[in-house]
Amino acid sequence: MLPAGECGADDVARRLGVSRRTLQRKLGEEGTTFQKQLNHTRELLAKHYLGTTAMGTDQIAYLLGYLELNSFLRAFNSWCGMSPSEWRRRHASD
Repeated sequence: MLPAGECGADDVARRLGVSRRTLQRKLGEEGTTFQKQLNHTRELLAKHYLGTTAMGTDQIAYLLGYLELNSFLRAFNSWCGMSPSEWRRRHASD
């Protein structure tokens, strides 16, 4: 759903067959939010792609549903405290 740009709460709720409100309520019961889960999923996938492929950051940003590369770069820096290229260099031998 991410590369297709279908990464909003409405899109996910529809795919799960529940209302947006029900999705939000159930996530709240688990102590989280839709945005937290989306960001966590994007972070995990970004690290996976950086560590296991030679894809460029523009391709990764697209696969994660970012419309602009700079948005992805800012998000990644907030998650990891470094750029994707720096993360890739540091984890190249892992």
